Amino acid sequence: MPRITESTVNEHRQRMLTEILDAVEDILKTEGRQQLTMSAVSQRTGIARNSLYRYASNADRLCDMVLARRLPTWSEALQRALDGLNDPKDIIEAWCLVNLQQASEHGHGWLMDLFSSSQHGRLRKTFLYADQHNTQSVQSSHPHSQTQDTAAELPLLHFHQLVNGPLIEAWMLLLPNRAQIGIELTRGLVQSGMRLIDSAQSNPQRQSQESINSIVSSVIASVHTVVETLTSQPD
Repeated sequence: MPRITESTVNEHRQRMLTEILDAVEDILKTEGRQQLTMSAVSQRTGIARNSLYRYASNADRLCDMVLARRLPTWSEALQRALDGLNDPKDIIEAWCLVNLQQASEHGHGWLMDLFSSSQHGRLRKTFLYADQHNTQSVQSSHPHSQTQDTAAELPLLHFHQLVNGPLIEAWMLLLPNRAQIGIELTRGLVQSGMRLIDSAQSNPQRQSQESINSIVSSVIASVHTVVETLTSQPD
């Protein structure tokens, strides 16, 4: 383990954790989830693998920790954008717009991709389909004791619900019996838009605000079409 230079063990641990998560983010952004392993993080940080396990039990847990670090800012941006909106259609389009803006400003597109490949099926099903029973099952899966990883799922689940809750609620108001279709199509369009934005920003020839604005406008127009098409059909 690297030599402790901070005044307290807690300060040292926090610095180490920051270095680890910075390395994890860099790997996820540049190489993708499949390349994220404990060995890769060890090589990137110079921290021995046995020391890494003091911070996370596996690479999936590292992904959760990165999500937990980044999602609060994302959630706050959504809450500001949606404040005062009541029409479900307006909420859906605003949700899409702010997520695309976050991807453009902060590179959050890789976070959406990371979540889509998450190993936590229970978490994904819980917030994506607004299944409160699954929320309770996560909380009660270990009624008398929780492992470190199980306990860590709860704040992560909370962040997921904050980010996705408005979209889920809006579609459930519009199409109570077919909300999952609307949720999946909307998220799919936004995720595709985020990838296009990431691609445009990594390509010097396409890295213009006009190009990014065009992507955002096209996605929002597509979402509008999906909303109008689905709501024009009997539920």
